[in-house]
Amino acid sequence: MNDFMMYDVTALLIFSTLIVSNIEKNKIKGRTNFLYTTELIVCVITILFRLTYQLILRHTTYTTATLKVTETFLYLALIGHSFIYPVGMIFVFSSLGILPLINKNQVVKMCIFLLSLVPLVYILMDIFSHTLFIIDENMNLLIQKPMLILNICVVLILLFGYGLVIYYHRFLEKTHLVNTMILFPLNIAIFIVQTMLPDAQVEMFVLAITAYLVFSTIQRPELLINPDTLAQSSIAFENEFKKLMNIQGSSKIILIKIVNHRSINMYIGNDRLIAVLKKVTLFLRNLSKTEKLNATVYYLNEYIYALPTEELSDEMIENVLNQLEKYFSQNFIMDSIKIKLETRFLVISTPQDVSNYEFLAYIVRAFFKIVEGNGKPQWYKDYAQDHSFIIKNNIDKILTRAIEDKNFEVYYQPIYNVSKKKYCSAEALVRLHDPEFGNISPAMFLEHAERTNQIHIIGDFVIEKVCEFIGNNKADELGLDYIEVNLSAAQCVETNIVEKIKDWLQKYNVKPEQLRLEITEIAASFNSQVVEKNIYALKELGIRFALDDYGTGYSNIKKVISLPFDLVKLNKSFVNEIDNPHMISIVQDTIRMLKKLGKEILIEGIETSGHAEQFNRLMDETANVCEYLQGFYFSHPLPQSEFVKFLTM
Repeated sequence: MNDFMMYDVTALLIFSTLIVSNIEKNKIKGRTNFLYTTELIVCVITILFRLTYQLILRHTTYTTATLKVTETFLYLALIGHSFIYPVGMIFVFSSLGILPLINKNQVVKMCIFLLSLVPLVYILMDIFSHTLFIIDENMNLLIQKPMLILNICVVLILLFGYGLVIYYHRFLEKTHLVNTMILFPLNIAIFIVQTMLPDAQVEMFVLAITAYLVFSTIQRPELLINPDTLAQSSIAFENEFKKLMNIQGSSKIILIKIVNHRSINMYIGNDRLIAVLKKVTLFLRNLSKTEKLNATVYYLNEYIYALPTEELSDEMIENVLNQLEKYFSQNFIMDSIKIKLETRFLVISTPQDVSNYEFLAYIVRAFFKIVEGNGKPQWYKDYAQDHSFIIKNNIDKILTRAIEDKNFEVYYQPIYNVSKKKYCSAEALVRLHDPEFGNISPAMFLEHAERTNQIHIIGDFVIEKVCEFIGNNKADELGLDYIEVNLSAAQCVETNIVEKIKDWLQKYNVKPEQLRLEITEIAASFNSQVVEKNIYALKELGIRFALDDYGTGYSNIKKVISLPFDLVKLNKSFVNEIDNPHMISIVQDTIRMLKKLGKEILIEGIETSGHAEQFNRLMDETANVCEYLQGFYFSHPLPQSEFVKFLTM
């Protein structure tokens, strides 16, 4: 074996190692990975054919049989070689993310097809004409001039690919563009050297080094495969769809979220749960194969799978969704333990529904919180025009803008004093009006603010605005005894909440008894030692407290007794069930008990005159007075200016 053959042997070892590594890492799924692996296999086969005919030439004598065998392997090597550059070029297009654009351009597709077909047809025709090479009686291989046609075709393929990269450069990231601009001229130069010095045999060696560099940088299997599920990773998904979004490529993505993973993990353990995920991955791959989805299975962490498809009709997607629904409705058995996966499904079309990757990533993270929890597959397009869905999708932006631009406003809902028969107090409620999306439901933005720890900012805004209102409008002149302000669980455990409230009272010249803080029992139970310390410190300042939403299912009398609540607000559930004779007895007993404990009582949710009359009659019968009534029957929450007018009418 001469020194030049060692280049082919080394290349063979590199290509073979990469193939084994790809298979071992389960990295042959997906179009780009498949093309990469196909390129490696074509190179290995070509080298094997080339080494075989070279060994025959060097170690056998000239006979008709050896001549036929040598020619056969030589033609097979030429055929294999004719596939290397077209497959490699398509792999490059796929890894750059411009293959969907090329697939849409029929002229470009035809050019690639013809440039790939011409060398193959010419080789097959030469089997009968023998114009490409001659093997003499000394077993020397003599390359003939027509071989130049094959070489020209390879150069044309490379130049054409180079031109396409330049043409689509605006869709490429700068790093990818630079690397590709270097790759094509380098391969052209190496091929020209190989053509001029056919005995050098460095071409396959250079291709092997290039393939290794691609493997260790672009294709890195440890990043592209999730080790637990053996599906493609979130990094692979991000790489693929950033490129697809960049060219506004078309796809339908089926998202699958396992929502009860925590309870399953507690029930069967993490190892068994991972085994379940591997089963799911295998099922999704088989589904992609049997339904001809041409889909790569991605696991995006947080127990979310993505199954992207291309050019499938809605009817075909519905068929796939039916199979998914059927599969996930079954019981999974792990070591004789039965479990059920609770799932959410959502289909997103790009670019119709989502036109940029950042928004797609947000939908992937949050879709299971937004779509209906009935286990039925949902389409994003069915939600896209729904106002509440749009708000939920944009709540981050809305809340950030509200904090920066101070889009919050404090509304006041009057509270009716039963004994004085007038409005002597009110509850402060925060409202948000966004310049783009209009009025935002408090239930939406407050829940999100609590999750993102922005509730502190909103809570501070409300308390300070209330103090400012009381101080500027001379609460005594308006007949206001106090204003109630909700204190969130997060605020209850702030270490400096007492100092902040004390500063606001002093700044706006507000008497402590003019501010009443409401907390729910859930908030009172959250880190109770810190909460109790803050409550008692504020109580010493003269601020009074109300227990909000009593009767929501969490309430217990111990909490009412243990903390210094001056007032207990009965939840509207008491009002909703007031026509129930059993509920009347419960209401009477509750009121009687709270009055014995010395608590003032406020009834929430009075929405009709009938409700007001019933509670007035009930209080007369029990001789237990509820001091306050609140609800839409008396007034909706009002902006500050309208609230002042309401009080002065």
